[in-house]
Amino acid sequence: MHTFYLSHDKWQEPYRLEQEEAHHLSRVLRIMPGSRVYLTDGLGRMGVFVVEKCTNKVVLLAPEKIWQEPEPALRLHLALGWNKSSRRFWLLEKAVELRAWKIIFWSAKNSQGKVDLSRAENWHKKLLAAAKQSRNPWLPGLVFLSGGIDELVSYAREIPAKIVLWEQEKKKNLVDMYLHGLDDEKVVVIGPEGGIDPDEVRELTSSGFISATLGRGVLRWETAALSVLCLDMLLSPGFRA
Repeated sequence: MHTFYLSHDKWQEPYRLEQEEAHHLSRVLRIMPGSRVYLTDGLGRMGVFVVEKCTNKVVLLAPEKIWQEPEPALRLHLALGWNKSSRRFWLLEKAVELRAWKIIFWSAKNSQGKVDLSRAENWHKKLLAAAKQSRNPWLPGLVFLSGGIDELVSYAREIPAKIVLWEQEKKKNLVDMYLHGLDDEKVVVIGPEGGIDPDEVRELTSSGFISATLGRGVLRWETAALSVLCLDMLLSPGFRA
């Protein structure tokens, strides 16, 4: 069955898809009345619905089964130094598929330009598309921190495990840290394409962060992020449970 998005405030009779979702169901996929589809609100609510009537602009649905998925115990806050990477859309898609809890864009000393929210609507659409495809009931939250390292420290204050990836770290390896056990809720900081500044690392570690490496190689921004996402999915006890 195909999955469609219905915002949290519209889960009530009469259930209806409108605009882009209605067009996609009726004109792109050509789903006919009597067919069953999944709905998600991105906040853990899922449902199986029967298509009753569809036009180009509106699709009417009858609920067959509705349930609420529990909030995941495994919560990765992936903090990415802002840059102009052309791979941002690709990475957002993978973050949804691999079930990140929050995606944070923060302004670092070596960031390429300032945090730009002009395309935030397009980013949200990319998250939705990936959530529907992967049937992830919890849409990752997008957080934008333009206040630099101080704002990042403040954001992470109550998160149990705090890690900053730093290519100059020689002793602590992130893989080993996962294998020895980390809290289910954690924040992992990745610098921008130009690298995280040593002064930023010092401020983070003085605020309770642990510096770690992913190995001897120098990884691109999106490669480091994808590595963290995969490690968190595969090696966290909360996921395996």
